[in-house]
Amino acid sequence: MKTKTGIALFLCAVLGQRGTVLAQTADSIAVRAVMYFHEAEQAAAKQTTWPRKLYGPMLFVDDSTHTAWANMPDTGGILKRDGEIYKGTLPKSMIIANTSINWGGKRWSMIRWPLPADKNDRLSLVLHESFHRIQDDFNLPAHSPTADHLSTREGRIYFFLELQALKSALNKPRDKRKGDLVSALLFRKKRQLLFPGSFNNEQLLEANEGLAEYTGVILGRKKEGVIRYLNTVIDSAEKKKSLIRSAPYITGPVYGYLLHDVDTLWTLKVDSNNKFTDLIRNYYRIAAIPGNIDAEVNKRSARYNGARFTASENLKYAEHQELEKQYIDEFAVKPVLVIELKKMNIGFNPGNLFDLGKYGTVYPTMTITDNWGELNVTGGEGALMKDWQVVFLQAKKDIALTAGKTVEGVGWKLNLVAGWKIVQDGLNYKLTKE
Repeated sequence: MKTKTGIALFLCAVLGQRGTVLAQTADSIAVRAVMYFHEAEQAAAKQTTWPRKLYGPMLFVDDSTHTAWANMPDTGGILKRDGEIYKGTLPKSMIIANTSINWGGKRWSMIRWPLPADKNDRLSLVLHESFHRIQDDFNLPAHSPTADHLSTREGRIYFFLELQALKSALNKPRDKRKGDLVSALLFRKKRQLLFPGSFNNEQLLEANEGLAEYTGVILGRKKEGVIRYLNTVIDSAEKKKSLIRSAPYITGPVYGYLLHDVDTLWTLKVDSNNKFTDLIRNYYRIAAIPGNIDAEVNKRSARYNGARFTASENLKYAEHQELEKQYIDEFAVKPVLVIELKKMNIGFNPGNLFDLGKYGTVYPTMTITDNWGELNVTGGEGALMKDWQVVFLQAKKDIALTAGKTVEGVGWKLNLVAGWKIVQDGLNYKLTKE
């Protein structure tokens, strides 16, 4: 579970990163759940990655029915024994996501059912969420900002160049990697100089989702297949719609593996003050990177297909600008429904967010529960959220006159609890108590 000023933040994993899922029947689910729990327990049994037991309370949950299968009971008696495992129905107000959560007297890893069909993808996901369950115990608190500069043309170019340098390093013997690692650090430093205001968010995400993804990859995959998998992850980065929250799912396991190849216990020496780049410099004995950043970046970019990335991002930039204009028109010009967030839980896909600068971040899909009820966003222009404090939705002209507790717009549905209503507020509308 991710927290920010008291907001519980449930982050849905990007389905594309986790592979396909198995078709399930009601009769087979319990059998598969038992098998998956045993897989995870076995994979984590001898781990020395973190200083406490990784395998623990775990829930597999069907988000359509809220049916849960668990490896142990809760303290409230909702989960009943069902053979080797436990089964029950979670509260309808609970958002189901791939996350960690405090519930039923325990802190759980929660994974949406059905799980990925591929065993490697499945274990990677389960162990990723297992890390989130224990990370607070060793001074690695969760942070969930957005690295907005990774939506810009320059930010993406230098990110892809860093990845190519890392890929080159991955595929060389350990003692031949230093030159590529220096290049990677230079491309990252260039990004930091261009975007000093938001660059730290990238590092905060790496210390959270990056370490979680590294945990899943290093413990959930066979050793001989890790480099091949990381090459595939790097190669697919350009196809991602958004990097502002999904980037650490790439850099975390790549940097982590490079450190693991030098010292398998490197994570036991990590705390919230460490950065991957500092660790790389220490473990690979990189005394300093060249001081003339611009000259070095220009010289090295050709080595890593810089011209191709620049041309590709120039084309994408025009599309990005057009989409940005469309979103601004929808959320800053046309009427919107304004919903203030009080005590919210949120589930979303970190792989499809769109940075809208001073206006906030667009979430094409999301689910929010709060004091006022539940919001589901599944299409249309999505929802705009600013500073984790307010959400904006496309509004119909007669929305304030809608009767009943369920209000629908283009691509969204709002289920209100008693005592809340929508009223007109100038050009816009707002949700308020009766």
